Amino acid sequence: MRFRRHARESSEAPDRNCRAVIVVRKKRGSAVGRYIPDEIIDEIAARADIVDVVQSYVPGLQHAGQRWKACCPFHQEKTPSFIINPASNTFHCFGCGKGGNVFKFVMMIENLQFPDAAQMLARKYNVIIPEPERRHYTREDKEAGVAAYNLRERVFLLHEKLAAWYRANLVNGNAAKAAEYFKTRRLDPVFAEKFMIGAAPDLWDGMIQWATREGFTIDEMKEGRLVSESKKTPGKFFDFFRNRLIFPIWNEQGRVVGFSARQIDPEQGGGKYVNSSESVIFKKSRILYGLNFARPEIAKKGFAIICEGQMDVIAMHSAGCGNAVAAQGTAFGSDQAMILHRYTENITLALDSDSAGVNAILKDAAILLPLGFNLKVARFPGGKDPDELLKNSGAEAVQKAVGEAVDFFEFLFMKETEGQDIALPAVKTKVAENLLKFIMLFENAVARDSYLQWLAGKLGLSTEAMLSEVRRLSAKEVHQNRFRREVRERREEIPPAAPPPGKIPESVSNPLLQRALTELLEVILADSESADLVKGELPEEMLDSGPYAVAVETVIQARMNDEWEDAPAMITQRLVECEFDYAGLTAVLSAEPRKHSRSYCLKTVRDCLKRIKILYFEKQLKHIKTAFASMPPGPDRNELLRKSVELTRSLNALNHPRIQEKPKPAKRYLLPDEQRPPEEIVIEESTETEIEIG
Repeated sequence: MRFRRHARESSEAPDRNCRAVIVVRKKRGSAVGRYIPDEIIDEIAARADIVDVVQSYVPGLQHAGQRWKACCPFHQEKTPSFIINPASNTFHCFGCGKGGNVFKFVMMIENLQFPDAAQMLARKYNVIIPEPERRHYTREDKEAGVAAYNLRERVFLLHEKLAAWYRANLVNGNAAKAAEYFKTRRLDPVFAEKFMIGAAPDLWDGMIQWATREGFTIDEMKEGRLVSESKKTPGKFFDFFRNRLIFPIWNEQGRVVGFSARQIDPEQGGGKYVNSSESVIFKKSRILYGLNFARPEIAKKGFAIICEGQMDVIAMHSAGCGNAVAAQGTAFGSDQAMILHRYTENITLALDSDSAGVNAILKDAAILLPLGFNLKVARFPGGKDPDELLKNSGAEAVQKAVGEAVDFFEFLFMKETEGQDIALPAVKTKVAENLLKFIMLFENAVARDSYLQWLAGKLGLSTEAMLSEVRRLSAKEVHQNRFRREVRERREEIPPAAPPPGKIPESVSNPLLQRALTELLEVILADSESADLVKGELPEEMLDSGPYAVAVETVIQARMNDEWEDAPAMITQRLVECEFDYAGLTAVLSAEPRKHSRSYCLKTVRDCLKRIKILYFEKQLKHIKTAFASMPPGPDRNELLRKSVELTRSLNALNHPRIQEKPKPAKRYLLPDEQRPPEEIVIEESTETEIEIG
């Protein structure tokens, strides 16, 4: 790590290729990362506006002075603590501690690796990532690198083209059976086109033939989970979807990632619905069907509707309820709840009215209530679900059902008391226990207390009785959780893997050093004169490759090159692919710069430099001691002894700044082995000092 100025002439613009920066990046051995050139990463970072990116996921983002703020999309909170600093292109949540740059945000929000996040941003901001030249790579590179680099985009492209092909099959009559069945569903043609409903032909390899003509390979079809391999004839493949009505599945950003296929002939076997398996682009737990269409309406209406499947979502949109979504191919989960929480805190559950639908409502409530959602339940007296109600009674009936949705606890109370004599003590006990289990899920004390009072009034009981039952159930839950944890621990056989030794920089593993670097960084980012002082006092070898050390080094480098004002953005740029957590660093970059007095800055710089140097010298002495113990007598051992003396004096000077050390002459021994046995050399005497109080 070198501190040096850019090579530049006064009459010429700075040479961008002469940057004295050391980018902290993961080893480019990861297959995809190595083929995105650094200059492309730099261009993406320069073009990507973090406010624009975050706003597409967090509609509630608001301007606050020079910063932007919102409720954090990564944890539940009521008061905004998620801050964006456009100047440094970073974000930080002061609630949960998560933070980083625009790449990090996309990686976290989309659950992507860095190369995939970079590609997503490149598409958004029209940055072209060049295709790698395969002829320069080894066979291993081709298999593990180039293919992986292109694979995700190729699978995306295959799905997008395939959705259009399925749609054309239905519209042009290329799948006659599916077309006939589609007519029975009585769907609005406008919404059938909007949701790109299509059809898979009744052929074993119709899709394979089409995709091959389009230039796609079997390997790409396999990665997209679009083909199945014959068990009888290995190497022979057939279409995964055949003779079915096809519903494309979009991700949050509106890209086709999979398909759901509705059975049209009961005799063909298979389930009523067959969904795409998870692939490189499709993660069921993070998909909400229709969200790409529903996002604007959710923001406009202030709530989201959760339905049971694709047909119900399309029915809702057809009836004017464009804020409807559905879990895809699996039960509603916490990941999907957190996605919805970025858009609203109000949910209406519009699930089937049969027993399975009621159970689904209870399961969804158990996920949504702890996250602070306000829940309502829509009922469909003229049909078992929105699709049936739309067919039987029209759009107004669907809109009325949604508008008359009742509070979840009101719905649960009616369910528990239906056909029961509420005056009976046994019924009250059962109803109270079943509702209290859900009331206890609230983290908000006001909401919990309000519903306790409401339930007490409904049952004709005292609030004290409700609280007593809550305490009893809480104790029971604690006991059950402890038992489950003990069972899980007994079953756990493989302990979590520890990080490999020697791989973590000292500035990451040592909290004292990290704190000193953080405090130093805060001052030199706010005060250029402090940066000048650090530049002359902090040797380069004391800064390792950890993100906090790199940030300090970057400010020093920027100051030397008259670019101090750009230091925050330069830090963000250098940490693009940092493999270590640097959430605390983004907090410094995202916070408003503080104005400090000169004396405060000077004292902080001196204190931080002292701590950094002490920790560095102590670490060096520890290494010397370890090496000395195993080193045979000779010149190398004597050199270690000399360095030990120097380091000890430096430590004494730092620990006792008002004490001057006067070295005492060491005893002179004959060092050659043949003149004096090495075991008789008294090492400690050579480090003794006489101390004079100055």
